[in-house]
Amino acid sequence: MQELKSTLRNSPLRAPYLWLANRYRGLRRLVAYPTTARVGVVDYDEYWDSKAQSGLGILSPWRLRRAQVFASIVTKGDRVLDLGVGDGALLEYIIREKGVEGYGLDVSQKAVDFCQAHGLNVTLADINEPVSKFVHESFDYIIMSEIIEHIPDPEKLLIDLRPFARKGLIVSVPNTGFHQHRLRLLLGRFPLQWVVTPGEHLRYWTRADFHWWAKQLGFSIVREVPYEGTPGLKNIMPGLFAAAFVFVLAPRPTQS
Repeated sequence: MQELKSTLRNSPLRAPYLWLANRYRGLRRLVAYPTTARVGVVDYDEYWDSKAQSGLGILSPWRLRRAQVFASIVTKGDRVLDLGVGDGALLEYIIREKGVEGYGLDVSQKAVDFCQAHGLNVTLADINEPVSKFVHESFDYIIMSEIIEHIPDPEKLLIDLRPFARKGLIVSVPNTGFHQHRLRLLLGRFPLQWVVTPGEHLRYWTRADFHWWAKQLGFSIVREVPYEGTPGLKNIMPGLFAAAFVFVLAPRPTQS
């Protein structure tokens, strides 16, 4: 089967094959579970070990689109902190494309070692601990790329980080209101936003939820980008057709 797939990818039938393969994967996600699925605690060192098999430091198309959005927000010379930096591919892209001064933090020693071996300024830290333990100076932007859904108290994290971000907090989250997630729920299964175990995500937001939530925390959304989803429609009706968003948050002006 793998040989047949490889042959089709490299044949004149590549375009229709990829179209059909993507449609099949989309339909399968409505009723099935990932082949990697298991129930248990997430071990991030183990996660990066498995990730190494497919190539660490390489941006998938999805991550590349997210990185491009981040790069469009920052400006040359900005000091940028990436929380949950992982393999560093996103941070490395922004440094290369925009010439920022980049720093990173991650809870996995293996991820930190990989980043440091590739010349990135990354240190070990658990963002579930008080911010004072790992942030000691100001940055222009602090990036939280697909991480706040993994922690039990993102409210405290964002509020505590606010004084350390001069220009804003850049947050990306999956959209639980995406039409495929709604269809999956209609068919009796919870939205599939995880790869290995449902324990990966502890929190969920739709677009409307996130706007309400940010306001309650005292933030304004100064920029919103539906970077992934149904082409064309994701920009017209993002709440329904965007699979994921990047938001730039800034403190709301206080009323005098």
